[in-house]
Amino acid sequence: MGEHFRQAEESHLQSHQDMNTWEEVNVRITHGKLTLDCMWVYVYKFDKHGYYQKSGRSFRTLIAIAAKFDLELKQYDAVNAFVNAKLDKEIYMRMPPGYRKPQTSLRLLRALYGLRESPLLWQRELTQSLKSIGYQAVPHEPCCYSKQGVLIFIYVDDIVLAYQKHKETIARHAIFELKRRYQMTGGDDLLWFLGVEVIRDRDKGLIWLSQSSYIEKIVKLRDKNALHKAYTPMKAGELSPYDQIATQQEIHSYQKKIGSIMYGAVITRPDIAFGASRLSRFNLNPGPDHHSSADRLLDYLETTRYHALQFGDGDDFVVASDSSFADNTIDRKSSQAYVMKLFGGLIGWRANKQDTVTTSTTEAELLALAQAAKEAMFISRLIKELGVTLDDQQIRIQCDNQQTIGLVTRDITTLRTKLRHVDIHNHWLRQEVLNGTLKVEYIPTNDMIADGLTKALPREKWDTFLKQLNLVDIKNIQDQRRPREIPKEEWAMLEDSLEGGESDTWMNE
Repeated sequence: MGEHFRQAEESHLQSHQDMNTWEEVNVRITHGKLTLDCMWVYVYKFDKHGYYQKSGRSFRTLIAIAAKFDLELKQYDAVNAFVNAKLDKEIYMRMPPGYRKPQTSLRLLRALYGLRESPLLWQRELTQSLKSIGYQAVPHEPCCYSKQGVLIFIYVDDIVLAYQKHKETIARHAIFELKRRYQMTGGDDLLWFLGVEVIRDRDKGLIWLSQSSYIEKIVKLRDKNALHKAYTPMKAGELSPYDQIATQQEIHSYQKKIGSIMYGAVITRPDIAFGASRLSRFNLNPGPDHHSSADRLLDYLETTRYHALQFGDGDDFVVASDSSFADNTIDRKSSQAYVMKLFGGLIGWRANKQDTVTTSTTEAELLALAQAAKEAMFISRLIKELGVTLDDQQIRIQCDNQQTIGLVTRDITTLRTKLRHVDIHNHWLRQEVLNGTLKVEYIPTNDMIADGLTKALPREKWDTFLKQLNLVDIKNIQDQRRPREIPKEEWAMLEDSLEGGESDTWMNE
């Protein structure tokens, strides 16, 4: 194994020499200047927590459009992507371990993995290249570019092309030009992205996004070895703060569980969003009850590991918002949630605790509705910028509270509240309804798709909730295909996300 590593190191150093990534300088030049150390990392680790969320939402939107309009989906990888970008300031680095020379340091000329500046510099470099061949960045999504109906989606060194079959010549020209500038591999159908398996049935016009392989790995984080079947992610009832002090080992173990759960919750598993949001509030001092609840949620993921988001079989654009009034017994703040579906598949959702205490169900519902409306307006613009015209230009938002709907739709109505920000949200919603941008529609609570993101539902309601989310079991579909494990480079990219997260505000999908 050591010889293989040695060969990999030498090959990697040769690629940097070919790219003119650095130049050797006398160590005296670096005196008094910041000199970075370096280490060998045999598989890339290049992501941070916040980037997954927005990229995940935009990627799901792209998948929904691809399913609806039968777009080709091709994936490429830019090899050693960051070193294609030149550094814009003076940075020195010690030579790599095992290859150091006396009195010699390196002056970096190009970006490297590990530098904070590298992702931005690479994006600027790639953006300039794409602009030079006629591609323009989508205004509200800087990682997506378009030209004559061809979409290019970028996430670090992963590049996805989406286009209709008759646009293939334009797409091929883009790849030809990029390959002239950068070393690139790939060109096959899209199978993996951000650790998510992409499964397609073109005859039925359906695409599924699955994290079954990811789940298979993270369930090993449970404290217990034996699997206990769990058919809902959370038990009913409130979790209380731990009244003792957790050890550092207990805290680290808990945060690793929550970090792993988070990634599923924000990418393909909206059914665990409420549970993940609740559990993340105890990251700093988890007790036995919190560990037990996290293990139960991992049990649920193992039980439902083949559940996947399905796209391509539903209405154009569906938005729903909901709240659970004063359900947090510690501070009496309300839980709120929204979901957004495009062509049958969920493209956006959020489950979180409201920032302020409200004094009525109506106030809580108003805040939830305002949150959903603002996000829906953004997504609606993004959909248009991606070249899709929806049948209904008005954004329709489902709400299960008649009084809240009346406040924002009736000509004359008064909200009796002393909470200034609630009153402001009410007037803003009334303004957007009057302008024709929004239309708020009543839906019975039993049909409210966001209900399961605001509370723990009993088993008898849970299966209905999963159907509403269009989260389907695809085990039979996956069994019919050859087994596919998550690629090593994809798994390495996700490892940082297993180290825990922040408070419930992370659930910003």
